[in-house]
Amino acid sequence: MIRMKKNAIFTICAKNYLAQAKVLGYSVKKFCPDCDFTIILSDEIDGQNLMCNDFSVIEAKNIGIDNFYDLAFKYDVIEFSTAIKPFFLKNLLSEYEKVLYLDPDMVVYSSLQFLFDHLDNYDALLTPHLLKPYINYESATSEETILWVGIFNLGFFGIKNSEIGQHMADWWMEKLKDQCFADKEDGLHVDQKWMDFLPALYGDKVLILRNPAVNIAFWNYHERKLFKQNGHYFVDDTKFPLAVFHFSSFDPFDIESVAKRQNKFTLSTIPEFREIFENYVDELKKNGLDKLSKLKYKYNEFENGIPILKLHRRLYRGLVKEGYSFRDQFSTFPGTYYNLLKKNGVSLIDRDQKLKVLKKTFGENPPIFNKIFKALILINKIFGTNKYYLMMRFFAIYNRFENQTFLIKDKS
Repeated sequence: MIRMKKNAIFTICAKNYLAQAKVLGYSVKKFCPDCDFTIILSDEIDGQNLMCNDFSVIEAKNIGIDNFYDLAFKYDVIEFSTAIKPFFLKNLLSEYEKVLYLDPDMVVYSSLQFLFDHLDNYDALLTPHLLKPYINYESATSEETILWVGIFNLGFFGIKNSEIGQHMADWWMEKLKDQCFADKEDGLHVDQKWMDFLPALYGDKVLILRNPAVNIAFWNYHERKLFKQNGHYFVDDTKFPLAVFHFSSFDPFDIESVAKRQNKFTLSTIPEFREIFENYVDELKKNGLDKLSKLKYKYNEFENGIPILKLHRRLYRGLVKEGYSFRDQFSTFPGTYYNLLKKNGVSLIDRDQKLKVLKKTFGENPPIFNKIFKALILINKIFGTNKYYLMMRFFAIYNRFENQTFLIKDKS
C-alpha cells in the first residue's frame, strides 16, 4: 500500500510572474516547512534562465492535459493559467492527502496549518470576496462586478483527497476544458465563477471560510483592518494573525496605487498598508522582478512572431464550435489556422499591442467618438428608430468575435 504524502501547495503563472511566485514560495517554506510547494508554468521555459533553483517548476505541457495546445491557443494567459488549475490538482490528489492552491501574487505571513486542519472535516475550502452585508456599500469593487466574477475568489482554494474531493476536481476540470473564458455574455469568469455552484452541489462538505486573515485584497480593504503588533500582522483582532495577503492587480512599478483595477484606495488613504507593500516590492526585486517581468509569454504569438489577438482566439472558438478542427494552432505553414486567417484577409497584426486597449489607440475622450455618435444619429434620422433599434440588436449579437465566422468565407 502506497502511503500518501500529507500536504501540498501549488501556484500557476507565466514566466513574467515568476518573481511573485518565488516570493510566495519562500513564504510557504518559512511558515509551512513540512509542505511541498510547486510552481506550474503556464508557459514554456524557452531557453530562459528562470532563476528558480530553489523550487520545483513544471511546464504545463508536461502535466498530461489532452488537447493541450487547443487550450493554450483559445484561452488568453489569464484564462489558460486558471483553466489548468484542476488538471494539476488531479495530479496532486494522486499523491497528497490535502492540497491548497494560492495565486502567485499572494504571500503567506503565518502558519497555514489551521487551513489543512479544516480539511479534516471538510472536502473543500472557499473564501468569499466579501464577509459582511452592506446597506451603504463602499468597496473598491462594485457589487455588480462581484456578481459577474463570482461570490468566491479562487486565488485561494483548498481540497481534500476524498471521494468527494476527487469528484469536485473532475467536475471542475470538465467545465474548464471549454468554459474558462472571461466572458460576460456567457456569464463566465475564468475558473472562478463555476465555484458559485459548490456550496449548492456539495452542501456541508464545503467550508466557506469567514476568517478575515485569509485572502485579504483590494476588494475587501474597506471591511478589514490591518495592523501590526509585536512584529506580527493581524486583521481586525489579535485572534486573526494575517495568514494570506493577496496583492491582486498590484503593479510593483506603481506602488502608490495599490491595485490597477480600482481608484478608491492608495497608500495615502490606507497608510497602515504601506509597510507590507514596500516590503513586498523589496522581495520582488530580490527575486528577479526587473528581469523576469520582461519575459515574453510563449503562447502569445504565432511561430512567426505575429501576436495572437483576442480576435484570433475568439474566432478560433467560433469555428471550432461550428465543427472545424485545427492542428498545430501556433504554426503558420499551409493548412494551419494562421494560413486560413491570412487567406481570408483577417490576419490582423498589432505588434505594439495598441489595439488591446482603446485608450492606447485613441486616448481619453477621443474626438472620433463624437464623429461616430453623429453618424449614428444620422442613421437613426434617415432609416427611422425602428430600423436603428433592429440594427443595434443585430450588433449586440454579432459584436462578439466568436459569432463573426462569416469572415472566413474560404474554409478550404
